[in-house]
Amino acid sequence: MNIHITCTQKKEHKNQRLTEKNRKHIRKLYCDQWSVVDLANKYNISRPTVYKVIKRARVKEFQIRNSTNTRFRGLAYGFKRLSKIEKKTLKKKNAQARRYNKTYPGEMFHMDTKKLPYIKDDKEKIKEYLFVGIDDFSRELYVHITIDKTKFSALIYHIISNQVYITFLINIINIF
Repeated sequence: MNIHITCTQKKEHKNQRLTEKNRKHIRKLYCDQWSVVDLANKYNISRPTVYKVIKRARVKEFQIRNSTNTRFRGLAYGFKRLSKIEKKTLKKKNAQARRYNKTYPGEMFHMDTKKLPYIKDDKEKIKEYLFVGIDDFSRELYVHITIDKTKFSALIYHIISNQVYITFLINIINIF
């Protein structure tokens, strides 16, 4: 069926709503064997909108519906969302607080090394390495400088830095 359609309705803007009269007219034309594409072109609306109008017209519903999405309008929604955000923030804050708050000395001991800048001697450059350790429970800092970065130097530093723990018979569990 090839029908030439002239639009008798002039729309003010692209998203203008269909009036009750237009909805009734769409239903009438659809019953008169007009295609959905022709109706969409005539009223400058999408095909899914035509299908919605036809579906609602079957139950004699032609009035314009208001938006049913009241979720963002209500004050209650704002408070619910705020409480969710506060719970997430509190959970994150507690997780960060637990990260470095240990319950007993030696539960976690952070160790790191750093090559120090050269110190010029009379004839040669001397390399030095800094060993640093921090106990997460007491926040005590242990520092040792050596001339090499070997396993043996690290072991010596570990023994020296843990003399306090050894005297109190505290075992270091985690070393990072």
